[in-house]
Amino acid sequence: MIDGYGFDKAFHDNFMKLLDFMANYYWRIEVEGIENIPEDRGALLVMNHAGTIAIDVLMIKQIIYRKTPKNRIAWSLMADFVTYTPFVGDIYWRTGNVLACWENGFRLLNDDQLVIVCPEGTKGVGKHFIKRYQLVPFGKGGFARLAIQSDVPIIPISVVGSEEIFPVIYKNYPIGQLFGFPYFPVTLNLLFLGPLFFVPIPSKWRIQFGEPIYPSEYKNKGIDIDKIDQIIAQDIENTIKRQLSEQLKKRHFIFF
Repeated sequence: MIDGYGFDKAFHDNFMKLLDFMANYYWRIEVEGIENIPEDRGALLVMNHAGTIAIDVLMIKQIIYRKTPKNRIAWSLMADFVTYTPFVGDIYWRTGNVLACWENGFRLLNDDQLVIVCPEGTKGVGKHFIKRYQLVPFGKGGFARLAIQSDVPIIPISVVGSEEIFPVIYKNYPIGQLFGFPYFPVTLNLLFLGPLFFVPIPSKWRIQFGEPIYPSEYKNKGIDIDKIDQIIAQDIENTIKRQLSEQLKKRHFIFF
């Protein structure tokens, strides 16, 4: 059955079986703080973003679906170019992802759904390998305004491991624009694996779901209403930076 967003439950459940293998055996993901995901109400999930393609978002969805008591489905707000990417776009539509816009996010949150946002956007997912785990600034706090208007908690998520699966060493913008993408990534996989360039590196992943941050608490502190969104965004960014640092210390080597 396909709902109004394009979500296909049967396809989703079958696709999760593939992601189960990637999570449990390929990237051997260790998870902390999954209990911070609400059981019933909506929440905005804010994560760092990397890996050339949005596999990290899919793995967050897999973890939440498999490890929450009620097998919750997390929806992500995806960039427009993903929606018309052959094959990939169809997978994203059918597994619970929607076009990134205020209306979609607001409607889902007010329907008590979990919504994933990546404030770093394409700049984060395509950052050079030498800049891995250095966050691209989260901007003016658009996601914070969405949480404020929807009156939902924000869950900061840090992902360690995704930055190494497709290490970007060069971005060719003209070639990317020919295909409707922001850029064409040249990765180490392409240079060393040749025709198997699409095979991700089996790095060791660690994911932490931080404690929820409630926008209403900022209002109670008497903070200027015009500055709350930017202050919240900065606090979320700092929290994810701290979590990344903690998780990197626990992972002593890229593969172990």
